[in-house]
Amino acid sequence: MKRTAGELIHVGRSDFGVFQSDVSDFSRSLLPESMARRVATISGVAETARLKLFATQVRGQSSFFVFGLRPEEFVWRRLVLIQGRRPSRGSEALLGDRGARRLGLGPGDELAVAHGKRFPIVGIYHSGNVFEDSGAVLPLGIVERLAKRPGEITTVAVALRPGLRARTVAARVESRFPGTVAVYEPGQAIKVDTSSRLIVDTGWIISLLALIVGGIGVTNTMAMSVVERIREIGILRAVGWRTWRIAMLIVGEAIGISLLALGIGLGLGVLAAKQFSEHTSTSGLVQPDFTAGVFAWGLAFALGVAVIGAAYPTWRAVRLTPVEALRRE
Repeated sequence: MKRTAGELIHVGRSDFGVFQSDVSDFSRSLLPESMARRVATISGVAETARLKLFATQVRGQSSFFVFGLRPEEFVWRRLVLIQGRRPSRGSEALLGDRGARRLGLGPGDELAVAHGKRFPIVGIYHSGNVFEDSGAVLPLGIVERLAKRPGEITTVAVALRPGLRARTVAARVESRFPGTVAVYEPGQAIKVDTSSRLIVDTGWIISLLALIVGGIGVTNTMAMSVVERIREIGILRAVGWRTWRIAMLIVGEAIGISLLALGIGLGLGVLAAKQFSEHTSTSGLVQPDFTAGVFAWGLAFALGVAVIGAAYPTWRAVRLTPVEALRRE
């Protein structure tokens, strides 16, 4: 979700986007068109662009987004045309290259959206923004009518003057327009999107439950292993193994089990994430973000589960004396 939010706030390679605060998701933000002109007067702002986001269904793809833009503003101007031509009439559409590949459409075809509306596709564009390239572009007025919200936009995209920090200018915008949020990095998505907050909170709860369940699973496995190998542990103690070596043996096995589970889980997770992102209902909306930090967190989580799960079996193993272990067997 963070990656998708980052794609949206930097649409048209803007420095940040201005949204209505505390809405259920980004696409439900509603701002008056006139705000773009007022934001443009704030110190440090070079240009602004109005953007209306409209979610519709195209060829069974239920999360297809149409971007309403003005041709004279910088977000539209920065679109790189790679096939066809630019629209010459208000009813003509441009289609992103990723969206074109997924839908199997191109110049000369028609884009059929909600309410039976059809728009001739005259060109294919590339912006370098996955979210933007997965959708289509139509004139702002048409998208406002499709959404039945004339005069209202989703966000004001802001381009800054050279040398200025987005954080500084964003603070000026928020101060000038109470009830709005100027988002300049993906981590700020929860300031706008209440569904993102729910997803983050749910993620932490699931992680905690996974830690508890995983710890119980490893504890049970290693406890059974200790019970089944009491004689072996007794012999190792009898031939001179110190308690720390016994402890390392148990913990090492627990770590091995956890790392094996981690490898299987990561493999299945990567495949599931790719399949989910390529599904027609989520394409362009959800993009997997496999960073080093994600894998590092997974490794730390697995090691934590191993250590926690091995604690009790290790304690039982090191307390056994050779005589006691052999007698129990």
